[in-house]
Amino acid sequence: MVVPDALAIPWRHRRLVARLARRDIAARYRGSIFGPLWALALPLAMLGIYNFAFGRIFGGRFGESATGDAPFALVLFAGLLLFQIFGDIVQSSPSLIRNNATYIKQIIFPLEILPVVAVVVALFNAAVSFAMLLVFYAVLIEAPPISALWIGVIALPLIFLAIGAGWLLSSIGAYFRDLTQVAGLVCTATLFLTPIFYPLEAVPASLRTVIGLNPIATVVEQARSVLFRSEPPDFMALALCLLGSLVVYFAGFAVFQRLRPHFADLV
Repeated sequence: MVVPDALAIPWRHRRLVARLARRDIAARYRGSIFGPLWALALPLAMLGIYNFAFGRIFGGRFGESATGDAPFALVLFAGLLLFQIFGDIVQSSPSLIRNNATYIKQIIFPLEILPVVAVVVALFNAAVSFAMLLVFYAVLIEAPPISALWIGVIALPLIFLAIGAGWLLSSIGAYFRDLTQVAGLVCTATLFLTPIFYPLEAVPASLRTVIGLNPIATVVEQARSVLFRSEPPDFMALALCLLGSLVVYFAGFAVFQRLRPHFADLV
């Protein structure tokens, strides 16, 4: 059955997921001069670029009612690090099956965990970025509020959404190579349709409901609430967001299982 298997398989193979994730993280920086320091340098570089472009040139600001008096760069960084979990999966998943042809031809290998491994790697990068965010928060404002501990709960719908999208895109991408190009466009569009560079209040009222249907928008808004306004999350909004993410999660798993018998013929 789809629902029990979708929940049980990642947990059943958790040790293999952890091992493959560690391998991928190590391989990403193997042979580079600075090694794992790139995990710190790249988010800082992107933060600087976005802050210069949107904060200094375009004069981007978040209202005091939305983020208190927090610096624009910190608010921007908080949204970007959460979005990047989803963005990394959307951009890498369409070629995931083709890039792991060795595993595809091993009958006993649980192919379902490949997108899960990709999400774990993305979560590692996000965790490094979040640690940096807390350090800058303490330096520029004050000690982070106790409400920041809600971040793990807030990110839960995003994790299910990312895994489901990974299953869906990786299985379809095995058939249609053009999906890699489409996924990049979708990722960019989603980035700007998510209130990361602007507060949700800045969106025209006629479009605010549409933007609000984006589950990533809910995650970003709730993260800002607990980080910069020291408020507990809106549990009703998170519950609805989680429900939508679970729909994507189980639908993605069902499509993956439906298409996987033909993967070996396609790689």
